[in-house]
Amino acid sequence: MRLHPLANVLQTEGVQVGRNDLCPCGSGKKFKKCHLNMPPIGATTAVPRPLPRSVIEKFARHRREEVLREANFGKIRPIIQVPEYAGKRIVVVRNRIYWQDKEKWRFFSDFLFHYNKVKFGKEWLDTQNAASPKDRHPLYVWQLQAYNWQQRQTPQPDGTYAVVPNGPTAACNNFYYDLYTVDDNALLDAELLARLKHRDQFQGALHELFVQATCLRAGFHIIRENQGDRLRRHVEFVAVHKTTGQHILVEAKSRHRAGVMGRTGEQDEKPDIRFRRLINDAIAKDPDNPLAIFVDTNLPPKKAELFYEPESRIPLRPSKPMATLMEAIRKEHGGIDPYNLLVFSNHPQHYSEGDEIAPGNRWAGIISQKARVPVYHLNALQDLFTAVNLYGNVPTHFPEQRQ
Repeated sequence: MRLHPLANVLQTEGVQVGRNDLCPCGSGKKFKKCHLNMPPIGATTAVPRPLPRSVIEKFARHRREEVLREANFGKIRPIIQVPEYAGKRIVVVRNRIYWQDKEKWRFFSDFLFHYNKVKFGKEWLDTQNAASPKDRHPLYVWQLQAYNWQQRQTPQPDGTYAVVPNGPTAACNNFYYDLYTVDDNALLDAELLARLKHRDQFQGALHELFVQATCLRAGFHIIRENQGDRLRRHVEFVAVHKTTGQHILVEAKSRHRAGVMGRTGEQDEKPDIRFRRLINDAIAKDPDNPLAIFVDTNLPPKKAELFYEPESRIPLRPSKPMATLMEAIRKEHGGIDPYNLLVFSNHPQHYSEGDEIAPGNRWAGIISQKARVPVYHLNALQDLFTAVNLYGNVPTHFPEQRQ
């Protein structure tokens, strides 16, 4: 039998207390009815009461909601917010607190618009406003186009809008949410933010932001390389799968085109589908580790169909241009794939400037079965593959406050 600490002390000190003697604790009770056989402090023999059914049902509902949230938005943190405190709505992004009148942030998209203004800063906005139209940042152009489009819409009786967004509006929302996702679930790199603010570097930084957000949605932890180290070439970052510990080098490549995304020159009416150089550049950086390559094809919607539309869906066979490209790269490397995951993506909202509905995203990819460096955990690549399809899923509403 385990004795109460007081009984152990008495025995250790050689103090003899009879069962029928008064207990040394001063309770006035006999020792046998007080501390002699009392269970240790903190111990209990009581059977815990079962949880009420209503509580069990709430836990089950919360689990279902989490499963649904992850299916729609990935394995990232839920939105952290206080719906109302002293007339304000409070939103937490990583280690920063934002607040605004509740009526001004009725929807999560309202917050995202404010959040982007804070991250880019008043100085950036003033500079863009003063610049000539041809010298303005692509994001600022989208914002103006989105605002003008919204002003032409008819609000509902409650003052809100229920319309399918046009291209610039969708482009802004997708960008805002990726920026928020990376900031809330990882450390938003100051260098990446500076590149996003720079007109000529925006396209490449935008694609890298998409890739980082995709890795976070897939349940990866991001480790950034020291780009200041000139002793060797560096990939964009290393992604570590939280579930398995599998590490994968990640490269993000974007195809620049004249007259598009702030680039000078006239827009090509027949843009090419040559991406071999970009892929080979990514492959050459580190031959000794698993590699995932994300290529932004940057094609107008109709041209994208030629590259993305598969020859067959059952069985699945990629388009001829895509299959030819992958086979050429495989032959260059002795019949094996120099990558573990290759993803092509196309987000053409910036090609749409009018009131028409935003064009849809396209993507395609391959998980190599014969890679140069095999992975130990294939499900890490499968999670990445699945997360690519979540791009464009942006929460409209704030989550309900749980009790």
